[in-house]
Amino acid sequence: MTWKIEEASQRILRFLADREGKTSLSEICEELKLDPSPAMRTLLTLQERGLLKTSEKRKSFFRLTPEGEAYASKGLPERRLVEAVVRLGGTANLEEALKEASLPREAGNIALGWIVRKGWGKIRREKGGTLVEASRTPGEGKDETLLKLMAEKGEADSQRLEAQGLLNTALELKRRNLVEEKVRRFRDVELTEAGWRQAGEIRLHPEIRPVVTVLTGELIRSGKWREVEFQRYDVSAAPPTLHPGKKHFYLEFLEEVRDILVAMGFEEVWGPYVETEFWNFDVLFQPQDHPAREIHDSYQLKHPRFGRLPSRSLTLKVGKTHEDGWRTGSKGWNYKWNPEVARRLVMRSQTTAVSVRQLSARQNPPVKVFCLSRVFRPDVLDAKHSMEFHQCDGIMGDWGLNLKHLLGFFEEFCGALGFKEVKFRPGYFPFTEPSVEVFVKHPTLGWVEVAGSGVFRPEVTLPLGASFPVLAWGAGIGRLAMVKLGIGDIRELHTRNLELLREAEV
Repeated sequence: MTWKIEEASQRILRFLADREGKTSLSEICEELKLDPSPAMRTLLTLQERGLLKTSEKRKSFFRLTPEGEAYASKGLPERRLVEAVVRLGGTANLEEALKEASLPREAGNIALGWIVRKGWGKIRREKGGTLVEASRTPGEGKDETLLKLMAEKGEADSQRLEAQGLLNTALELKRRNLVEEKVRRFRDVELTEAGWRQAGEIRLHPEIRPVVTVLTGELIRSGKWREVEFQRYDVSAAPPTLHPGKKHFYLEFLEEVRDILVAMGFEEVWGPYVETEFWNFDVLFQPQDHPAREIHDSYQLKHPRFGRLPSRSLTLKVGKTHEDGWRTGSKGWNYKWNPEVARRLVMRSQTTAVSVRQLSARQNPPVKVFCLSRVFRPDVLDAKHSMEFHQCDGIMGDWGLNLKHLLGFFEEFCGALGFKEVKFRPGYFPFTEPSVEVFVKHPTLGWVEVAGSGVFRPEVTLPLGASFPVLAWGAGIGRLAMVKLGIGDIRELHTRNLELLREAEV
């Protein structure tokens, strides 16, 4: 009995037989006027039935970026700078050479590095500035040859570049962001022995009516439904699993936290990722010789290294508080506070920096804000630690507030997240007194610490102009998410594993 095969499959098998059993998906689509997606589905069906086999090849193509196009027409910045120096006599001040070459200052920094790397000249630092030395105009390099070639051809594939000995050059230009790499997939198709036999059956029995799987309006209007055979359906077969689009489960959790806090009367605020040590440490009454200031506990910027301090008045108050306590009733830390240390830039290690920035700008109560954002700390990536993670930090400031209000807030907040049991333990933090650690009960993990909190010390609030009590809290929101979502590895919070994302509950 001849197998009932749909029309598209018949056409593809016949086409393959005419091409000696081998062709490509692109040729099938072009010759048979088929769309790639349905054609691919048909090929996979035929492959499952053992009538053909497919293979996939990947090929890289390189194309100039807008910056690469500009360099292809005007020349690389290192060449333009060297040629300018040669025109100026072989030695020139950097600013003078840049002007001669019509290069902006930022392009000059790039050019200097490549001049040294390529051995085209020398760079000398003197009190008067930077001197560039170049005795002759260098010959054309492979990178320049490739830029011109790609400007003419539009793009180049990796196989051809490798044959010409230019593949490494293309990869180097990619690292310079002068070319971009695109990977394209090519699928080849080949008939199996069973496929040859089926194609022969189709040729021997051209009267076989094509099988269709969908009754369309066109089939009804044209009357062609009388000339086709409809595919029988097994109504007992399980339907295919559908995977509708949805948000990442960790983003859903962060949105839930935001909704809860906004419903509790908090306002969400934001702050910069790159922060001065003044706001990240000094305002929070952490001494400048505190271990957290070391490079091992915060990321320090090399360039730019320093930022601006706020008003002179606030800077002096914070400095005096560190030295002798100022008017806070404290004795301070008894050392000479250094404003240059406070100016150093770091990747913020805590969102409390955002809270104190807000407190300095909102000196009239009530103040009730939170920040849910990223913080950065040097660490070794493993199941429980990450160099970049989310922290949720907030403050509540008003007359009459005390520690009981803070404990009540956490009971309500954790309860809204689904944690029925909450307990507290006295703790220590440099900028709060009293301080409290917060724990929630997990069904399998037991008691898990999720937050630190307390009442801001006068050494924090008074220099900022806040004479009223301020309750502060900070939660490692990633750890809280792991507890609620039942995740054992912090890296899974940012997973791209489709199977895990599809199984995650909405």
